[in-house]
Amino acid sequence: MQGPLCMNDLYSLSQIIKSHPLYAVHRDEIHQLYLSLSREGRLQAAGVMAELRTRWPELHEALHKNHALFKQHCEETVKLQLQGVQFAIYGEVLYPAMCYRMTDPPLTLSYIGAPAWLNDRTLSVVGSREPAADSLLWMEKELAAFCEQVKPCIVSGGARGVDQKAHSVALRKGCSTVVVLPSGLGEIYPASLREWMPLVMEQGGCFLSEYDYQQKMHKHLFHHRNRLIAALGQASLLVEARRRSGTLITASQAVQLGRPVWVVPGHPLDMHFLGGLDLLLDGAQLVRDAQDLFMFFHEENVSAQMSPVGVAAL
Repeated sequence: MQGPLCMNDLYSLSQIIKSHPLYAVHRDEIHQLYLSLSREGRLQAAGVMAELRTRWPELHEALHKNHALFKQHCEETVKLQLQGVQFAIYGEVLYPAMCYRMTDPPLTLSYIGAPAWLNDRTLSVVGSREPAADSLLWMEKELAAFCEQVKPCIVSGGARGVDQKAHSVALRKGCSTVVVLPSGLGEIYPASLREWMPLVMEQGGCFLSEYDYQQKMHKHLFHHRNRLIAALGQASLLVEARRRSGTLITASQAVQLGRPVWVVPGHPLDMHFLGGLDLLLDGAQLVRDAQDLFMFFHEENVSAQMSPVGVAAL
C-alpha cells in the first residue's frame, strides 16, 4: 500500500481488515497486535501494515494490492468526518476500557457527539419495549432522582419503552447519555431518534455504533450490540424483563464482564418481571429506589477506581 495515507488511515485500514476472511481466524491476535503497537506509540496504519507483512503475509499482500479499495475507504472516512462522525479504534485512548474484557470486542467504533463513555460514572439501563406503567413511573421518580443527584452518563439502546425512557430522563436531568445503535450511524434505528440528536449532543452525549455507516438494522444486531451496552456501564440496571428476552442477554453479558446487575423487582404473577426475578435468584442485587441506586453506585465507583481497566493494565 504505497503513497500518502489519508488523515484517518488507521480507521480505513481497520475497516478493510475486519471485512477480510482472515480477520475472523486471527481476530484475537490482531487485537493484541493493535495493543502492542499502542504501547509502543506506533498504532498507525504504517505500523500495522509493517507487522502484517511479517505475521500474516497473505493478509498483508491482499491489503497491499488493493489500492482502489483503500482509497475508497479513505475518501469515505473523510466525508464522514466532515459530517461530524468520529472514530475510536482498538488500542486508542478513546476506546472504551471495559471493551478490552469482551470476548469479541469491536475493532472500530464510530460516534456522533462526544465520547461520553469516558465519564467515570456510567450506568447502563435496559428493559422491556412495552413496559408497565408502574415501571415508567418508577423511572420518572427514582431513576430521575438518582440522575439529579449523581449526574451519571446513562447508556442504553434507544429502543422504545425502557431504553428511550432512560435516555429522556437523563436528558431532562442534565445528564449525558450514550445511544448504542443496532445499525450504522447513517441508518439510525429507530429513525425517530434523529430528532434526539441535537439535545443528546448538546448535553455531551453521543450516538455510538460498531457497524459500517450505512449498515441497516437487522434483528441479530440487537443482541450483538447488547454486549456493548453491558460493557459501557459500571453497572447494568434492569427495569423490567420477560424470560428469554434481549434484556437478559445484556444482563448475562454484564455478569461475564464482572459488572454488577441491579434489578427492579415486580410481582411474580406478572410475566413481564419474571426474567428479572430469575436474575435476583441467581444473585443480582435488588433495587428499591434512588437511595439504593446511589448506595450501590457509590460502592461500585469506589471499587472501579481501586482497580482501573485500560490498555496499560492489559
